[in-house]
Amino acid sequence: MDAITGYISAHPTVLVIGIVLIVIIVLNFIFKSMLKLLVGLLIVAIVAFGYFYLKNPNDMPDSAGQPVKIMKSSINQIRDKSKGFVEEGRDLYKKTKNAPKDVGKMLDSSKKDLDKEFKKE
Repeated sequence: MDAITGYISAHPTVLVIGIVLIVIIVLNFIFKSMLKLLVGLLIVAIVAFGYFYLKNPNDMPDSAGQPVKIMKSSINQIRDKSKGFVEEGRDLYKKTKNAPKDVGKMLDSSKKDLDKEFKKE
């Protein structure tokens, strides 16, 4: 024990580093458990709100019903935009699928034209 205290008194930075590491480890465990607790409480609150909303949507206060209306309108907007996105993606896929064939035809026709030009001369 005297060797440990003698070493720490001769090298105080080792003591400071050790204390900082211990504090970091303790804070890590505290915040990990606190974060888990907050996530759990948030999930319980969302489930409770959903239950009471589905049970009787007309009974919800206006302040609680307004975010639900905003969410529904946002979901509808996203759905409409995604339908157009899917259709545009399909069209683009078809065009890119046909593009190599079209380029090949253009190259063949330009090669024939070039051969005709060389034969004339």
